[in-house]
Formats: sequence, C-alpha cells, structure tokens
Amino acid sequence: MSHPNKLSGGFLAIIVFKYFKGLVFFLVGVAAVRLWRASPFPSAQDIARFLRSSPENELVRWISGVTPGEVLGIGLLSLFVAAVFTAEGTLLAFRVPWSTYFTITLTALGIPLEIFEILRRPQGFRRYLIFAVNLTILVYLWRRRNEFRDRWDTS
Repeated sequence: MSHPNKLSGGFLAIIVFKYFKGLVFFLVGVAAVRLWRASPFPSAQDIARFLRSSPENELVRWISGVTPGEVLGIGLLSLFVAAVFTAEGTLLAFRVPWSTYFTITLTALGIPLEIFEILRRPQGFRRYLIFAVNLTILVYLWRRRNEFRDRWDTS
C-alpha cells in the first residue's frame, strides 16, 4: 500500500487534467465576457485579425454569427464549468472520500455528448482522444473509488 499522504500517479494526472480543463474554460469564459462588453461588437474581420486567422475560418464564422447575449451566456457557462472542473481537482487533491464519486458522475455525464460528437463528425482525432481520456479516467476512478475512505475513517 502507498504512503497515506501521497497520491498515486493516476490521481495526480487526473487532478492536473481537471485543473487544465478548468483553466481553459476560465480563459474562454473571460474572453467571452470581454467580447460581450466590446463596443461596438467585433466584426468577422476583427475576430479573424485577433485570432490571426482567415475570416473564412469555421471558428471565426461561428463566433461572428452569435449575438452579444449568446456570447454572454457562453461566457457565464464557461466560467461555471471552469469552477466545476477546479472543484473536482481540488476535492480529489484533498482526498475527500466522495470526490471520486463526484468526478465519476460528472465524467460519465459527458460520455454521451462525446459519443454524439463522434457520430456527428467521425473524422478528426481530437474527439476520439477526448473520449478515450475521459473513459480511462472513468475506469480508473471506478476501480479506485474508495481509496480515500480510510483517510477519513476515525474508527
């Protein structure tokens, strides 16, 4: 058995991954809120220049097609998701007994969406990679779901 104060490499990797995802969603949220506050609302040319891309780029076309209200909604939702991922990582880092179940539940909720995305657009490696990583996290946590219980038992 490992030292009680040390996390296994698998848990450390999951925690870093959760914090990374939290950071990405935080940055998207902040960017969206800043975009929403921009006056006047940026054009497709402005967005393409900012992203150093072509105005015909799929992401640029999508961003330029949303309304300021939708941008605010995306921003606030991204900030909420960032907080959830950060909470997952923090609860796992502190070895809270139910944190594995919390992360298992949230990860499992995302699996159907990932399958839908793969079925919708099967080309591209990224969707398969994200699905494989989340499935690996799910299986790992399920197998080690009770690892933190002993730390909190006082009997």
